[in-house]
Amino acid sequence: MVYVTYAIHFAALVFFTVIVGGLMNRDMYERGFAYNPRLIYPAILAVGIALYLVGGFTLWTVKGLVMALILLYASVQDISTHEADDFLWVMLVILSLVNLGDVSISSMIFGALAVFVPQTAVAMFTKKGGIGGADIKLSTTAALSLGFYGGAVGYMLGLLFAVVIQTIRNKIKKQPNNEPFPLMPFLSAGLMIGYFI
Repeated sequence: MVYVTYAIHFAALVFFTVIVGGLMNRDMYERGFAYNPRLIYPAILAVGIALYLVGGFTLWTVKGLVMALILLYASVQDISTHEADDFLWVMLVILSLVNLGDVSISSMIFGALAVFVPQTAVAMFTKKGGIGGADIKLSTTAALSLGFYGGAVGYMLGLLFAVVIQTIRNKIKKQPNNEPFPLMPFLSAGLMIGYFI
């Protein structure tokens, strides 16, 4: 009987990811985003399975899946257009309200500040082409949802991924390291790891 319950919960998560993934695919295709639609389902399912294995069929798992979907959409849009819609960070703010029982308000505020302040300083004092407004809004609201520890660690991991991967990529392609690149995919990966912390 227990296995049947697990199977029903897992099937519900798979059904949710397939339906939402299909809607996301359709929207991204209609908007002309540059991406491989066959990669969306495996990415969503991999995150959903990881969340389910760690948290079971709980509100934590569903919130993590919703956050992953928002960050995935933002990442694809950033790769395609170097911008992200405002409704994405608003959705993350709404998601943070659901998190109020799990993370203290002070932790949420300090998490958002720990991500917002350095990014804003970098954006203000560097030349054009640095950190964009969408990166700042999305990572700050994700950190608000995750709290101080998950948000700060996730953000730092995302930046580390960006520096290492872009440096290797630029070396292979013989490109200079000062070229702008989409930051949101790296931040999204780091912030999702922060969600598991």
